[in-house]
Amino acid sequence: MQIQKINNTPFQAKQRALNNGQLYRMKMLLTRMNEETCIKKEGNALSSTVVSALNSKDSRLVDTRLFFHKVKPEEQMTRNSMLIMGNTQLVIDNSTGKISDWNKPFFSCWNSIMKKVDKSINFLYENFYNTESVQKEKITLHGYSLRGFEELKPAKEKING
Repeated sequence: MQIQKINNTPFQAKQRALNNGQLYRMKMLLTRMNEETCIKKEGNALSSTVVSALNSKDSRLVDTRLFFHKVKPEEQMTRNSMLIMGNTQLVIDNSTGKISDWNKPFFSCWNSIMKKVDKSINFLYENFYNTESVQKEKITLHGYSLRGFEELKPAKEKING
């Protein structure tokens, strides 16, 4: 009895990515979000307010970069962003536009999802400054400046010493 070889066929999902127009608009959205970063210095303390997400009635774009200062546009496209549209969640690489992870309804086809992605990114891009259509979620981080840390060192040494 002869045994036949089994073909070693890798079963992998097709790589999905944003098209050039969608990637450009998403990069512009992330750049605009970074431009709205506010840093306030008060004596030894400082606070930084960052736009972390954009919300519309149909979608939500979450920025995971969390730059707490303004960054040059050419250095901004790192990490991932998450686009949430109803029951569909996509994790998008900011530099390449590749969809690295997703959670979608089983019977939703990728063509309809990519049309929704295009519609959502266009809407957020065109209405970024319209506060009635797009709401911005902001995170504020409070901390000490370098001078504040230097002044706290003697107090810490007294406590630990």
